[in-house]
Amino acid sequence: MKRLFSISSLIACLLLLNACSKNDDNNTKPSTEVGSYAMWVQVGSWPNVSYYIMGLNSVTEGTATLSGNGVDVTSVLNASVIKRDSFYYYYNTTEGRFGKYQIVNGAAKAIKEVPFTNFASLAGHTWIDENTLVMIGTNSAATAINYSTVNVTTMTITNGTFTGLPALPAGYNAYRVGGDLQYVNGNLFFAVGFRNPDFIMYAGISEIQASYPGFKIGDISTDTRTSGMGNTSGYFATSFVDKNKDMYFLTSWVSKWAGGTGNAPIYIYRIKNGETKLDAGYHVKVSDVVGFEAASGLFMDLGNGTALLKYIISTVDNNSTYGYTIINLSTGTEVKKLAEIPAGAGSERNVFVENGKAYIAVVSGQATDYIWIYDSATGAVTKGTAISGGYNSISRIERLK
Repeated sequence: MKRLFSISSLIACLLLLNACSKNDDNNTKPSTEVGSYAMWVQVGSWPNVSYYIMGLNSVTEGTATLSGNGVDVTSVLNASVIKRDSFYYYYNTTEGRFGKYQIVNGAAKAIKEVPFTNFASLAGHTWIDENTLVMIGTNSAATAINYSTVNVTTMTITNGTFTGLPALPAGYNAYRVGGDLQYVNGNLFFAVGFRNPDFIMYAGISEIQASYPGFKIGDISTDTRTSGMGNTSGYFATSFVDKNKDMYFLTSWVSKWAGGTGNAPIYIYRIKNGETKLDAGYHVKVSDVVGFEAASGLFMDLGNGTALLKYIISTVDNNSTYGYTIINLSTGTEVKKLAEIPAGAGSERNVFVENGKAYIAVVSGQATDYIWIYDSATGAVTKGTAISGGYNSISRIERLK
């Protein structure tokens, strides 16, 4: 794909290029500071997609444009990266390697890359501490679920395979493991399902509790209301542990089930602090609570007993528009839809949360899009930074620390 900017403009803007006009004093300014923000945008349609990172000083004011700006990371990374502090971690399945990267001097620089083929693809990840990353995924045949522990300082990796998983039911030949992996109180939690050769899912999920660092499977709880589980955790955000150490996850990775007549419904589940099984009294069917089905995977903790959820407003010719709503986690009820935010087109992890505020980058189809700000303390919704520039969708938005 033709590049949207010149090499000279990359060098001139240093590091992450700040998308702005130098003639407007109110616009955000080019920044090399660690406390800036990164917005990943896609140009083109799948599979001919290019990824650009736009750097911003602010998400609350000013303007940003991709036109003439943006770091092209397509040949090195995609939006399925795992981020911590100023580093990105990425599993390149095509080339069989796992790497640690940083944006330096206007390009994605490999800090270290190591051979890696433990998963068919990365399903879920969680951080044990600032130095220890745990990842899970199926083997190439999807007949086993593997795990990897990464020391992100040395980039040494220890691989293994879970034993003691529920057996594949008769007629089902493959496991599916969710991106909802979380670590809490010395335990790992993740969801597992089963699919048949026609890619129809078994009616039900199994929630797995495994010890860390032993990776020994303990309790297994089941529910038959859905066959979904959390979507892949690099692209999406479908689970979290809140301030009370309760784990919540959204089963937004759904496909056909119950004889192949339709997709499984999407639920929110909970594992309470100190417990090792699903909370039997907590199973929130999103379509009943919100009036719409949940989107592919955006469910984020706001830190005050509520969470932000993205839902599907409508779908025409496989193109969906999305809205946003607030969920009371304790009761599993809807607080309010964010009606101030215009219906938006497809995006993945287009929200980040900080200090009780959600920053939501929306592709509205208008000449100018905005980062919208929801303040969970006041309930107010306001416009933040204006964005534009010929992208097709917004894949990620995050703070660079």
